[in-house]
Amino acid sequence: MGSLCLLSCGDISKPRAQEAPPHPATQVADCATRADVLGLSRIVEVDTSEGPLFGRGRKGGFDFLKDGEIVLTFDDGPSRSHTRNILKALAQHCTKATFFMVGRMAASDPAMVREVAAAGHTIGSHTWSHAKLSSLTADKAEEEVELGLSAVASALGAPVAPFFRFPYLRPNAAAVEYLKARHIASFMIDVDSRDFRSRDPAEVQKNVLTQLAGRHRGILLFHDIQPSTAHALPALLTELKKRGFKVVHMVPKQTAETLPEYDARAAKLIAHKMQAASKEPLAPRALTWQQSQQSTGDGGTEVLPWAHQRNTSSPLSTGSTASPTNEPATVPWYQKWFTP
Repeated sequence: MGSLCLLSCGDISKPRAQEAPPHPATQVADCATRADVLGLSRIVEVDTSEGPLFGRGRKGGFDFLKDGEIVLTFDDGPSRSHTRNILKALAQHCTKATFFMVGRMAASDPAMVREVAAAGHTIGSHTWSHAKLSSLTADKAEEEVELGLSAVASALGAPVAPFFRFPYLRPNAAAVEYLKARHIASFMIDVDSRDFRSRDPAEVQKNVLTQLAGRHRGILLFHDIQPSTAHALPALLTELKKRGFKVVHMVPKQTAETLPEYDARAAKLIAHKMQAASKEPLAPRALTWQQSQQSTGDGGTEVLPWAHQRNTSSPLSTGSTASPTNEPATVPWYQKWFTP
């Protein structure tokens, strides 16, 4: 993978400036010695210059985690009522996560995007409207990627991480190649909370802990639009601490570069939403989240045409790759509320 590299800070209670640039996540250093919080074990800096793929569950992916290490990730938001509760739970445990935001969600609530960033979490993108890229033409797929990225960055008012997650966890070769050319890293998952299938917080916790019992480490998937995750997280983080798991936080070496054409469109859309909100400050503006399940057709196992394979010479923390996961790639589908 050439220049691909990961820099691990090691024990966050003794951060070393030469290994990672200053980042808000270092604010949790004081929590590292507390026995009552999950905290952080280390920060991993990701060089996205060659568009790498991360996650043990897919062929060609890099795995930088050691046994007992987890990465917390949240998709599909922000959703003020649930995201804010999730931020509170993360703060109480002095830990950090990566939020893969949908562009039109960010455009609807820029203040919430900034609140997530101000808490020291990493912000990536998750397309404009949560469309399945493999079902789109190349032009439409590009639009989904770029408008989503520009909308999140515009809402934040600053560059975001060049971190991307495919909707429905369904990448395709053309989109993978496009992201590589744009120097954007893609992140799959190892553990699926399945929080969209149940409103029961106990069920979410059980899903996560059961999968971790077999895998011992991994990138965890939650959705910050789901009340089940918002309610489950405080107890789940406490239980993860009891079981000896350690959180690794991902930060980017570079920031994402947006394209002017899409920046202009994103700014116009956000201005439109803000103008509408100012005219009707007390009007209810809620989304209906439709929960649908999609099968891969073969029991959940999906073989994807990856355009690149793992390079064993790449200086990663570990060079192991696990077998493909059999977890169903399913997340909520969005009800369209306005068209770019």
